[in-house]
Amino acid sequence: MNASRSFTALDWVAVVAIGLQSLALLMFPFTIAPSFAGMFAEFGGALPVVTRVALSPWASPALGLLVASLAVVALALPAASTLALRRAMVLLAFFVGVIALAAAMYAMYAPIFELAGNIKPE
Repeated sequence: MNASRSFTALDWVAVVAIGLQSLALLMFPFTIAPSFAGMFAEFGGALPVVTRVALSPWASPALGLLVASLAVVALALPAASTLALRRAMVLLAFFVGVIALAAAMYAMYAPIFELAGNIKPE
């Protein structure tokens, strides 16, 4: 039985998902962060560190470039290399992208969680 050395349709679906994750992370400071920054300006006070980092113009795009570069390296490996390594790199890129997006969204809601935690019942 001769195993195929090329990606299957499912592998390419993962690559497309990685591309969308990278795009979302690259666009995060320009699309999502400004609306949250405006809301946080009305809160007053200091923001959590994770929120300040996520609102910076470099954090999310850097993670987006990391995710994209992992996928590009997986695609650029020669076909003679093991298919398992290429698939592992695609999976790594996918999960790093999922974790980065989840962390960015948590960072946007962290001040709201903190504010809600400070409410004391009478």
